[in-house]
Amino acid sequence: MKNLFTRLMLIVVMCLPVHLSWGQGTTTASMNGVLSEASGAGLAGATILAVHTPSNTQYAASADANGRYNLQNMRVGGPYTITATYVGYQEQRKENIFLALGQNLRLDFNLSQGAIGLSEVQVVAERGAVINADRTGAATNVSREQIQNLPTLNRSLQDFTRLTPQASGNSIGGANNRYNNITIDGAVNNDVFGLAGSGTPGGQAGTQPISLDAIDQIQVVLAPYDVKFGNFTGGGINAVTRSGTNNWEGSVYGFMRNEKTIGKDPVTEAKPADFQDYQTGFRIGGPVIKDKLFFFLNGEITRRSEPLLNNLGDAGSTVPRDSVEMLYNYLNTNYGYDAGSFGPLDRRTESNKIFARLDWNITDRHQLTLRHNFVDAFDDNISRFTNGFRFANNAYEFASTTNSTVAELRSRFSESISNNLIVGYSRIRDKRDTPGGLFPMIRINYSNGGTGNVDAGTERSSAFNELDQDIFEVTDNLIAFLGRHTLTLGTHNEFFSFRNLFVNNGNGYYQFNSFRDFFRTDANGNPAPRPFRIEQTYSADANNPRPAAEFDAMQLGFYVQDEISVTDNFRLTLGLRLDIPVMPDTPDRNYALEKAYFPYNGLRDLRTDETPSGQLLWAPRLGFNWDVKGDKTFQVRGGTGIFTGRVPFVWLSNQFTNNGITFNTLFRNNPPRFEPNIDKIRDLGTAGTTAEINLVTNDFKIPQTFRTNLGIDYTLPLGIIATLEGIYSKTLNDIVYQDVNLRQPTGTLVGADNRPTYPTQRGVHSGFTNTILLSNANRGYSYSLTGQLQKNFENGLNTMVAYTYGESKDLNSGTSSTARSNWQFNQIVWNPNDPELSYSRFDVRHRIIATGGYTFNYAGNFGTSIALFYEGQSGTPFTYLYRGDLNGDGNTGNDLMYVPRDRSEINIVDDKQWADLDAYISGDSYLSTRRGQYTERNGARTPWTHQVDLRLTQDFLFAAGGKNHKFQLSFDVFNVGNLINKDWGHQYFIQNSAVELVSASRNATTNIPTYTFSKPAKKVWGNTFSSRWQGQVGLRYIFQ
Repeated sequence: MKNLFTRLMLIVVMCLPVHLSWGQGTTTASMNGVLSEASGAGLAGATILAVHTPSNTQYAASADANGRYNLQNMRVGGPYTITATYVGYQEQRKENIFLALGQNLRLDFNLSQGAIGLSEVQVVAERGAVINADRTGAATNVSREQIQNLPTLNRSLQDFTRLTPQASGNSIGGANNRYNNITIDGAVNNDVFGLAGSGTPGGQAGTQPISLDAIDQIQVVLAPYDVKFGNFTGGGINAVTRSGTNNWEGSVYGFMRNEKTIGKDPVTEAKPADFQDYQTGFRIGGPVIKDKLFFFLNGEITRRSEPLLNNLGDAGSTVPRDSVEMLYNYLNTNYGYDAGSFGPLDRRTESNKIFARLDWNITDRHQLTLRHNFVDAFDDNISRFTNGFRFANNAYEFASTTNSTVAELRSRFSESISNNLIVGYSRIRDKRDTPGGLFPMIRINYSNGGTGNVDAGTERSSAFNELDQDIFEVTDNLIAFLGRHTLTLGTHNEFFSFRNLFVNNGNGYYQFNSFRDFFRTDANGNPAPRPFRIEQTYSADANNPRPAAEFDAMQLGFYVQDEISVTDNFRLTLGLRLDIPVMPDTPDRNYALEKAYFPYNGLRDLRTDETPSGQLLWAPRLGFNWDVKGDKTFQVRGGTGIFTGRVPFVWLSNQFTNNGITFNTLFRNNPPRFEPNIDKIRDLGTAGTTAEINLVTNDFKIPQTFRTNLGIDYTLPLGIIATLEGIYSKTLNDIVYQDVNLRQPTGTLVGADNRPTYPTQRGVHSGFTNTILLSNANRGYSYSLTGQLQKNFENGLNTMVAYTYGESKDLNSGTSSTARSNWQFNQIVWNPNDPELSYSRFDVRHRIIATGGYTFNYAGNFGTSIALFYEGQSGTPFTYLYRGDLNGDGNTGNDLMYVPRDRSEINIVDDKQWADLDAYISGDSYLSTRRGQYTERNGARTPWTHQVDLRLTQDFLFAAGGKNHKFQLSFDVFNVGNLINKDWGHQYFIQNSAVELVSASRNATTNIPTYTFSKPAKKVWGNTFSSRWQGQVGLRYIFQ
């Protein structure tokens, strides 16, 4: 299989055109314009020279017959000095030009006749203006200055992608965050397998994918009609890293947090437990060979240590200390197993990062960049509760190591032809390391209303849990400048290799009703623990005891585009992109499944060894930009097109192991004995004859969406830029899960709630449990409308405010990594195999953001900066449900609730419960609008949230040794409102985004439901840790 992966990868690479600029992620900027004389006529043959002042990198071109020029593959940032010359005309120079990531700056020159050698100098301070000819769709650019000055607590990309009005958390445009694409230096930086909530490598180990000090600029795009952007249906997050220049510059820094920089719990007023969190690092850049070769190096470490709460004997703990100590000694004495400490523990999170980059100006026409990013991190995962206790060796350490290398060659072969080649390789290794030797997991219940438990042994999901990812990618594009046409021919190809080892309960999982049952002895006084249940999953192949899902995949992309300057103030972009996902490997074949027929779904001949592959996914796009007045004060822009994403590969990997033949499953109540040898547990009973099957239709298509937008940018008095932007997206291909083994319903409930009910024998075929099929649906949409004002003042003040209203609906939000969970917890009323269109888990609704910053220097050597970020949002969506399995489909936690109009519509236990329920419904802003109707998936929302973050920096400057030096003291405060008033700044959450408000059951014979309601003692939402104010102190030394 690996040889096949290599051969296919090499074949594709060798078939690339010899001279095909960036594709998947932007790494550069560009410049274009017209060189003309006073009459407006173009100056054919006039010369334009752009010099990146810090590195003396030069970009030159001659104007064509109409005076047009085009400079591609330029370094982002600046400052640039741009010089236009023509024989017999006065030289003209524009200085202090800065280029934003992905920007194509339009810069015209009008030359006057005059003496050669005289020059006209203009200082224009161009810095990625909002109104520029290359903008079509919605996009947000974050500059180096914003990264340095805005508040950041986690020093993460997300701290800055939140500047995008249409974003919320990791979600962009109301889409699943798994549908985003993240690139750094043009190379994939996603968690493409799809397990990390952050969406980035190392996310499960609590680390950021790269040090923030290595980042130069960030760009977020939602609707880029440039076909070089792809592999997302949410948003594209694109960052480029810093590079060295002719100037030696660097920094040493440290940031610290502890319990003294965090507020009390706003509800209980409990003080935070002692902890320490610090980051320290350095960066340095400079020339290796002046004007030719430059380096940049960054290193950073992060250390966090915090004590576990709810230890034995702590206030509120119900865990019996004597029994815990006896259990520790019992396991050690009788089985030679050390369960680990039962005393206080610290939870540690650590990461080490190294980033290195070289930039080589080979010639004025060719530049090469080579960089490597290394991240090594781990996170101790263990928690204790007042009624739940875990020994130290029941923890696991999530370890993650990432090595990512990218090489980029930027070339200009002539005045009209340029090329950009990017080659990248990432190696990601994630593993759960478990302390102590392998031992079955033991859960012992103790007397506390049946809710208390003590866990010992190896954590059952971590004994065999590893993920290896290898990602190789090639991007190569040719750009040809032909007068008013800029043609692009390009390709972007990703090659993946995965190995996912996950055996839940692989070490065995015993459950005991009491400590007494565990400490039992036989007639001879020998240990004879009496479990009430044993579960174990083990390999069906004795020669392969730890089978893993191993498979390769590819996503090939090809595109062509014509960017047309129809007039000097109207630009049209026409492009066509083709994406081809390929899966050359297939899972094992289950012949027993092929004999089955699922009549209610009309399916037969289902095969576990079929995978979706080779689908041709076309994506035409059209974008436009109209400078209405021709003076960059009034711009209308927009476009329409199709965007193709990438599926989280964990959804496809389920098919490789959940096929009914790779694993056997032992599930037995009241097993005859306790067997500590994990390889002999299977002897306690016969493996189950049923199995869960995961399938994917062979015509499954990766996510696609149709997206269109229209934006207006207008310069108001005082230089304020007003933007109004509307975006609409229509689902073309998205996911839907079905259990094809589920029978059709055979009845309906009696009463106002008349949902269908399922028979006791739910499965069509007794040889299978759930048979979950992943296929496509095209129902779903999202839209947003954004209004934004922004202004940068010359005195150092900059401001921005934006309001977005958005709505997002889907059939399945895809929040889980497993097929069954994505089906089981997709809440419904009627048929779980035919879900209703409803609000997405990522629905934003109302969001307001604002930033403001001011910098002032004084007394010659001092500077003070203040920056603020505000975010207000209309809560997060959640669902009201019944508790229990009312419709009998075998799932709890998925039955939407019927909201009764009055007492006659609900068979509730007594009048008191009805009075409480009626009052609760009337007092709830959502439920009160749904009387006589069912609740909607994600239809309710938590209260509005408001958060203000602050960053204060104080600079102390001095000059020495021909360099400028600076000491900078910084203080970041997240949620300043809570620092001022404990009732401000509250953030809310609901576990699993669902509330089971009413308990429901039914008589299987009469189908009459019965309901009970217990009035909640408090609000159904809780306060998150982020409701507290949190501070961070930093100290930095800078020289430049």
